[in-house]
Amino acid sequence: MTAIAIWFNNESQEHPTLWVAADSRISASQTGRVLLEDGAKIFPLQIVCREPGADGFFSNLSYFHSVGFCFAGNTLMGQNAYLSLAPLLSNLISPTGYVPSMADIARYVHTYLQRTFDDYKSRVGKHAIFEAALFGYCHSIKALAIIHFRPQMSDGMCVLGASTKNVMRTGEFQYLGDKNELMTKRLSEALSGVPAPGRPISRMPRYVIQDCIDDESLPSIGGDLQLGIASSFGFQPLALCKPRIVGQPEAFLSYLGRELTTELLHVGEARVGFPALA
Repeated sequence: MTAIAIWFNNESQEHPTLWVAADSRISASQTGRVLLEDGAKIFPLQIVCREPGADGFFSNLSYFHSVGFCFAGNTLMGQNAYLSLAPLLSNLISPTGYVPSMADIARYVHTYLQRTFDDYKSRVGKHAIFEAALFGYCHSIKALAIIHFRPQMSDGMCVLGASTKNVMRTGEFQYLGDKNELMTKRLSEALSGVPAPGRPISRMPRYVIQDCIDDESLPSIGGDLQLGIASSFGFQPLALCKPRIVGQPEAFLSYLGRELTTELLHVGEARVGFPALA
């Protein structure tokens, strides 16, 4: 399964953000056998809109932004949904220089997820269960938002519902994944508690997820930590900066638990430019 927390972070009062932290373990739902320890569950979803240029074609870029997308549950559903939505939402056209709102984007994503969920559950039943979240900054209302998509019962049928959190405040969060009651309690206590050395309250959910990854009594949560930040500037995935030997200065960059060696850091003359957190 999965553990994902999205929370409001106001370290910068002028530019508040939504942070996200997740584990990277993917397990077989029926047996619990670990399939991947470097499973990607957090993604940037680009929203690109074009308007007509002087030649009459939709060649002028009128809007470019990115928001976060994450999922828990059935990996095939979650990853296929993202891979399907990415080309659709990055190829929008409008004659008016339209700025898509998070509400409009969420409505579209919800419609798509409902249809693919209905198709898949007709084949595999309860094994299709998954949940997802869309989160980031809305330029229309100038506020951060989280839209949570999850299965719910309606008239005796299992359907994919949606709920929205707008105008986030300190201490607010959204959890997706395994051990919901336990994790919600831990996250609530962490965000309302006191800071510890090296663990500021504004980043505390990150450490809650990390502690669960390290906890062998929670075998469905594991792998390594993956992080990202959504703001008015877009969505930014983060790498981790880890000490080669604890207590010594030498360090390395890691993404999804995999060291970014020289071969994985360079693309020709370019370099992977991930920001990284220790």
